[in-house]
Amino acid sequence: MGKVVKIIAASLALIMAFGVLASCESGDNPSGPANEGVSSVALGGAVDIYNTPIKISVISISTAGVVSKLYQDAMKEQASLYPNVTLEFKDSEYNPNRQITLIEEAITQGFNAIILEAMDPVATNEAIEQAERAGIPVLTVNGAQPSALHSMNIAGAPYFAGWESARLLDEMTRGQPDRTCIILDAPAALKISANMGTGFQEYIEQKTDIRLLEPAIGIENFLAENAQTAMRDMLTKYGPGEITMVYCASDDFAVGALNAIDQAGRTGEILMFAMMGYPPGLEAVRDGRMTGTMFNDTYTQSAYLFYNALYFISVGLTAYTAGYSVTPRVEMPLFPVTAENVDFMIAISRYGS
Repeated sequence: MGKVVKIIAASLALIMAFGVLASCESGDNPSGPANEGVSSVALGGAVDIYNTPIKISVISISTAGVVSKLYQDAMKEQASLYPNVTLEFKDSEYNPNRQITLIEEAITQGFNAIILEAMDPVATNEAIEQAERAGIPVLTVNGAQPSALHSMNIAGAPYFAGWESARLLDEMTRGQPDRTCIILDAPAALKISANMGTGFQEYIEQKTDIRLLEPAIGIENFLAENAQTAMRDMLTKYGPGEITMVYCASDDFAVGALNAIDQAGRTGEILMFAMMGYPPGLEAVRDGRMTGTMFNDTYTQSAYLFYNALYFISVGLTAYTAGYSVTPRVEMPLFPVTAENVDFMIAISRYGS
């Protein structure tokens, strides 16, 4: 258990080091690549974050999901210390076009910062650049990392999560004959930054004799229902005993896949590992329905997003005025949750607090 506590402490230290990372990405020379055309960038002044009215737009993929509730709970708790700060939570409704509209509205309505869970790494680029050039810092979290230059990205370390999940499943099943696997992966358009499935696949290809039965299956919109449909199709194609393990790039996928497995009468037949440590995933591990998941401390991640937003507002910087050449990125350490530590992880996860 001491090891888990140390890893959590390490995750805090990593996020606190963001200021150092940001300074490394910026330059003292304002004529660098990121500052080309700097005259068209709004040079926002420093803001008194304790007394000036501040508005932050938090735009998520959907406010219906359990993770969105944790984003809200964590940020609201931090914002309670700042009566002058208003948080507005916006629902993209799994629609990239609506998400673009919400970013544009935040610009025209004079928000001081935007926190964005991006749906598409390309579609939102123009709107993000417009915000940054208007003097509004954009901070992105998890999911797809837009390629447009912006103030900050923070995410659970996806490639490591997939690699470690594969290592653990390999360790648990080593010596068993004819090991096979299905990967329920992030949508194809998001795999560049949401590359947990890639990490899993590369481990099994490089380190094991596990056979991947199908190319990784992209699950649109990270929806449990879509994962359930995909898993149902795989269970129809492959009979009992032909699939020995499934990797899910999200606990949401795992919920859908488990439903399909139960409905097919094949409960307990397939080992499953997932990612993020959302309540349904943690509960499935606790109940013995899922082998494990990789836990991302979403509460801490959300709190530090809020404070970094205040930092950018307080000093009046965006990626352009700071002179960044690339978007500073912080990867949260993730660590495995299995039957051995799941009760502890549920206790500290802060879901439902």
